[in-house]
Amino acid sequence: MLGVVLWSDAKDGKAVFWCEDQGDLAYFETASDPVDEFMTFDAGDMVQFDVSVEQRLRRANNARLVKEQAYSGLPERLRQNAEPVSGQGVASAKVVPLKRQRPAQVAHHQRHRRKA
Repeated sequence: MLGVVLWSDAKDGKAVFWCEDQGDLAYFETASDPVDEFMTFDAGDMVQFDVSVEQRLRRANNARLVKEQAYSGLPERLRQNAEPVSGQGVASAKVVPLKRQRPAQVAHHQRHRRKA
């Protein structure tokens, strides 16, 4: 898969890739991939990598640099166009409390559901 480095930390050997399929971000760690032990990337670099999913987390393995600074402005443009998250000036969704049913109501509802 191709992607663009959105964030990297050369000291810790970690990076986050935006993927060409517009799916979840892919997380890269050199410690988890001995082949990439000395590989470092910078934000904006185009990379090619293999993807695996571990415990619902998308991981990038066997990452290779395709073109240095191919999309150097992309991480900043994404930050500028990002919508604020809750707690940063956006009204949160209205929380509607659920009515607790008494045990008798639950049993009555289950009996009628079984007949249907």
